[in-house]
Amino acid sequence: MSSITRINNLKNDFTSSEKKIADFIIDNVDMVYNSTASELGNLTNTSPASIIRFSQKLGYEGFQELKIALAKEVHHNELDEDKIYEKITIHDSMNDIVNKLAAESINAIKNTVKLVDEKVLSDAIKAISSARRINIYGVGGSSLVAQDLQYKLVRIDMPAYIHTDNHLQLVSAANITNKDVAIAFSHSGKTIETYRAMEISKQRGAKTISITRFGKNPISDLADIKIYTTEVERTLRMGAIASRIAQLTIVDILFIGIVKNNFSNIPGYIQQTSDILKEFKIDK
Repeated sequence: MSSITRINNLKNDFTSSEKKIADFIIDNVDMVYNSTASELGNLTNTSPASIIRFSQKLGYEGFQELKIALAKEVHHNELDEDKIYEKITIHDSMNDIVNKLAAESINAIKNTVKLVDEKVLSDAIKAISSARRINIYGVGGSSLVAQDLQYKLVRIDMPAYIHTDNHLQLVSAANITNKDVAIAFSHSGKTIETYRAMEISKQRGAKTISITRFGKNPISDLADIKIYTTEVERTLRMGAIASRIAQLTIVDILFIGIVKNNFSNIPGYIQQTSDILKEFKIDK
């Protein structure tokens, strides 16, 4: 019997706290199997002890065994040969695809906003605004989001740098100082190239900021400031889609926060760059 089936069959026997845990697991399976008992306790307004007792009530030795069962079920569901991406199958019409993709993107934004910690964002904005140099790391789909942040920061005359070549990324990390900031984008939080650049930056004394999926992961463990996005894309056959939307939401929030805190100088920079770029527009 699957863990979700066990939960559904035991619902009438759950206490009020256990019902909160059960409902959260059913709605957020992908987030749960990447969380600790303490993290899930916070998310459900219960406690780590409640999470462990709940797992044991389902017939597992503890929460770790429940997480393994949930991960196996997710993996099994991913093997559906008809599935292209998340809830989209080869049998869907184009209208279905449009609506399902839109819904996934909207959910990614909404669920990411729920994870936003105002103080953490304020700390990140303050660190970026006062940095002598801003190194931004990311590979694959995350590098596209990293480039978007760099573009925004450069437009307002902030010293932001990104290197798509992994060797240059490590070299830039080696030259960073305690007056600088290193920002890492990695949805999984396990990308080894990004991890290594962050590790070197940390050793060099830079302030480190991570943007990763929610939950414990190697890259966020290195960071002084941890920003989380929602866990998405159990089926990564089509590349990062919703995770990119979630990361871009954080980029926009950080950028607007930086603009707000430095508003006396910002409009001039944006107007100046806009005037220069007008030369490359077709005027018809």
